[in-house]
Amino acid sequence: MRKVRVEVRLYASLAASHADVRAGEPLALQLKDHTLLADLLRTLRIEPRAVHLAIVNGRLVHDSAYVLSDGDRVGLFPPVGGG
Repeated sequence: MRKVRVEVRLYASLAASHADVRAGEPLALQLKDHTLLADLLRTLRIEPRAVHLAIVNGRLVHDSAYVLSDGDRVGLFPPVGGG
């Protein structure tokens, strides 16, 4: 089966949940062809509700059924708190 390579960057608390990743550092992953954004979150063990913004190749993606392609750059951001 064909594989696709994606670069993922986790920000703020999403990175904190992965000891081997620092916030904003690229994480290279090889995934199965036709991997959905939702599948990527499962692979990373991130609850979908923990992600407020998903940006793929500089564009905001709202659909968890978005199909990732070889070479995609994905940024995942949690909700922002404060006041």
